[in-house]
Amino acid sequence: MNPVRERFEYALLCGLIGLLSLLPRKLIEGIFHLFGALFFLLSGRRRNLTLKNLEIAFPEKSRRERRKIAWRTFQNMAEFTGDSFLIMTNKWEKDEILSMVDDSQIKKYLELRKTSDTGALHITGHLGNWELIAHYGAWKGLASNVIARRGNNRLIDEKIIVPMRTRYGNKVIYKENAMRSTVKALKRNEAVSFLIDQKIGPREGVPVQFFGHEVLAVASCATLQIRFHPLAIPVFMVKTARRRYKLILGEAITWVDDGSPQEEQIQKLTQKYQRVIEDTIRQYPDQWFWMHNRWRL
Repeated sequence: MNPVRERFEYALLCGLIGLLSLLPRKLIEGIFHLFGALFFLLSGRRRNLTLKNLEIAFPEKSRRERRKIAWRTFQNMAEFTGDSFLIMTNKWEKDEILSMVDDSQIKKYLELRKTSDTGALHITGHLGNWELIAHYGAWKGLASNVIARRGNNRLIDEKIIVPMRTRYGNKVIYKENAMRSTVKALKRNEAVSFLIDQKIGPREGVPVQFFGHEVLAVASCATLQIRFHPLAIPVFMVKTARRRYKLILGEAITWVDDGSPQEEQIQKLTQKYQRVIEDTIRQYPDQWFWMHNRWRL
């Protein structure tokens, strides 16, 4: 990125964060809800992509039903982004966040972790409040190494995004060196979180079915599970009401060597991961990031 543009964007975001820090929390929440509405109405490209994706995933739904889901999706994404700003500006207290989350399944996770000393893979996606789950998890014994793409703006990434993601005990592993760093973390019996629901190139992905259509999906999680035998646990933080969330911890995804070639087993295991994500999206369709070009339209 051009250094001048990089500094300008960083200064602009710092100014926005500074301004928001001066405003009452209710006003901040209202601003982001307004932003979500305006983005839906004015961003024709993203709105149309969302509607096309919803048509692919839910052909049985009417156009009106899909439009309602799209509207709520934009509102939810804006709300989740606002949540991140509230955390950044210390408008959200830790105890308040803890009280908003139904964590009735967390004991299951902690018990699962006791059964293994080879670490854990958190299998998740851009569903619900995926940034909040990292903070909440760090407070409740689910601290992890988060696999992330290095941002286009180095200053924003290093001075804002990474400090926000690591402030409560999580670590960030960039995709460029992900495999080596992930293996080291698993050998230390740590957890590593993968968001595996976005498009990926043929060098890194394997073909799977997602909502009845073929896509490429991240193969590295399956490779790691087959080679190093960590637990593979689906983890999501979904919204159940205004300022109410539920921590969803699925059953550990198992793998048994069936004697087929390793490439085929990686594909089968990756399909298992994607099926779990798809099933969860179907339960909460307005909380997935539909404005992403998952099917390469």
